Order: sequence, then C-alpha cells, then structure tokens
Amino acid sequence: MNRNIFNYYIKEYKLNFDKISQQEIYKWKAVKCFQDNWDIDSDNFHEMLMKSIKLTDNLLISGKYFPRRMLSQYSEQRPIEVRQLFIDLYNEDEDLYDRIKNFQVGINKINDELSPGKKSYQDHRAIIAYLTLRFPERYFFYKFKMYKTFSNKVDLSYKPVKGHIENIGHFNSQLEFIRHKLSIDQELLKLHKNRITEDCYYEDNLNILTQDFIYAVANHLGQNQNSVISVPPEKKKTKETKAITTELKLQKDQINFRGRKVNFIQNNIDNKDIGYLGERWVVRYEIEKLKKANKNNISKKVKHTSIEEGDGTGFDIQSFDIKGNQIFIEVKTTKGGRNSTFYITRNELERSKIEKDKYYIYRLYNYNESDDYADLFIINGDLSNLCQVPTTYKIDLMNN
Repeated sequence: MNRNIFNYYIKEYKLNFDKISQQEIYKWKAVKCFQDNWDIDSDNFHEMLMKSIKLTDNLLISGKYFPRRMLSQYSEQRPIEVRQLFIDLYNEDEDLYDRIKNFQVGINKINDELSPGKKSYQDHRAIIAYLTLRFPERYFFYKFKMYKTFSNKVDLSYKPVKGHIENIGHFNSQLEFIRHKLSIDQELLKLHKNRITEDCYYEDNLNILTQDFIYAVANHLGQNQNSVISVPPEKKKTKETKAITTELKLQKDQINFRGRKVNFIQNNIDNKDIGYLGERWVVRYEIEKLKKANKNNISKKVKHTSIEEGDGTGFDIQSFDIKGNQIFIEVKTTKGGRNSTFYITRNELERSKIEKDKYYIYRLYNYNESDDYADLFIINGDLSNLCQVPTTYKIDLMNN
C-alpha cells in the first residue's frame, strides 16, 4: 500500500465527511433494523426476514442486482429450507469459506427448482451482507468492484480477481489493518460519533466506518481509479535488505519468577498489525526476488496463505526458490533487534519437520512501519533444535 496516498485519502474523507455521510448513513440504519427484527426461531420466517432486511437498498438492491427480491421468493415458498441455510451460514464454529459455498449451493438449488433459467443473485457480495447484518462487529460489507478500485487507487500488492472467494480473506485482513489506523484518528471518531442517531447501529468495532472509508475512496474521492493523486513520494530505502541463511544454536532459558506488568491487550493488537505488515513485506520481497531471477511466471504464483486459507497451516506464504522449487515461509516480524525473542506454534514446528529443507523462517527485525523498511535473516529447515523449552503447557483435566 502506498502510505502517502492512503493518508491523503483519510484527509479527503474527513473533509468530505458530511456529504458522504448523507449518502451512506443508510448502512448503519440497515444494520440497526436487522438487529431489531432478526429472530431465527420466528413462527413466520419469511415475514421476519423481510422486516429485518427492509432497509437494505443499495446493499441488496441496486441497478440490475436483485438478491433481496429473489430471497423474498425463496423464503416465502421454501421457508424451512431457507431458515436452515441461514442457521448454517451463521454457525461461527465452521469455516467461513465452507459456509459461504454451502449457502450458495443450497440457495441456487432452490432457485433452480423455483425459477429455472433465472439468476439467484446470491453472490459473495450478498452473502457477506447477510453475515455483516448479523455480525457487524466481525464482518465488513463487501463489493468486488469497490475492493478492486480501492486496491488500484492505494496500490495494494494483492489484486482481487472476480469470482475468487480468496478475495474475501484478503479484504477482511486489509480492512482490519485499516480499521486500526482509523481508530486512532480522534478527529474522524468525533465526526463519526456525531452522525450516529437513535435509528442507527452504534458500533464499538468501527467495521462499518472502515468499509465506508473504503467505499468512499473507491466511489466518492478522486475522479476514478486511474486518478493521479499529488502527494509526496514515499521514502526510499537507504540500505539493502539482508538475507542470510543462518544456523542457530539452542540457548538454555534462564527461569526467574519476577513479576511483570504488561499491556497484553494493546500488545496483541500491535503485534497483529506488525505481523500482517511483515507478511505483506515478504510477499513483495519474494515476488521481486523471482522477477530478478527471470521467473516472472512463477512470481505470479506466490500465495499469501495465511490470508487466503487462514491460520493453522503452519506457514504464512507459499513461494519458490530461484530454481522454481516450492518453499514454505513463516514470517516473524519485530520492531526490535535481530536477537529479539520470538515464538512458533506447534503447527509451525510440525510443518518444519515435514517440509524440512523447503521450510523457512523469515525473521524481519528493525521493522520501521513509517517507511516499510526491515532487515532480514532466514532460518531454513527443521526447527526442532530451536524449540526444546516450552513456555506454556496444555492441561487435560479429563485424564486426571
């Protein structure tokens, strides 16, 4: 992301806030309406659903886009089936991508039986809208065109591809980062708070505000996605990034029982932001590495796995070495020095054992968020010899 352009748009968003708000305030009203009326156990599911989504113009009806109209037909004629589809969609214990796909398959089956040859309009945009209306603190209203335009305007490294469900993972992660940036802008927060009336949903998490900013950049600020924004150039890197394959020796941990007062909540937020920025840094680094090695075709296959597939795979990025062999990269980022302590998960350790020579830790240190600069060293191979001193233990009370 071009930070100067991003900061420019924040200023423009605040300058045009009242004008934009007049057009976009309906989103907060739509969520409030849904929250006030939604009852999955209602005796009349169709009537309840229609009351819940009655203020979703522009979200579920716009131009030649009619998901609300079609959903009304389905719920009126097949209320039991549609109710179950929503129950499954709202089951937060299941994988998000699976829930989206299953809802789409189920609703399209009903559509084919009731309206053969017609579109159901139940695409990613509509399904994410249903999720956001129900869980406004967890999801963000989504439109592919909006995301693509925003990506081009602020020069995101990830370019969304129409129809790809992975767009949603990238979109959510990007907006979580942007939300954090907006949440520390006191001027913006005051403007936002003053516009929220009793008929609007009051959000603690600022998810709707974040999406509103994205939509404003894509549609209200600047003439079009190719507009040239006159901003100061980004700072140039003054040093070459160091990439050193390093073998480390295990050091014994010294145990002491001195108390510590740590702001774990804020540290968690900061670490998540830094971690995400570090992963994006490595994605760009890998793409450039492969391009310099004349591997342009392979460079397009570098995959930000932690975003597209979520946590738990044991690595963050799938890439390739300069010979074209696949490698697996776990990124650990710190603002501190080279020897700052870091942690790995059980899945990361086990993945390093399985992949062995194809597994890498990219340790970014001295990370500077303002100019997106970091030093780097690389650890390659099985991490077992580095992970012999656990700092936490699993307790199973069932076996005691």
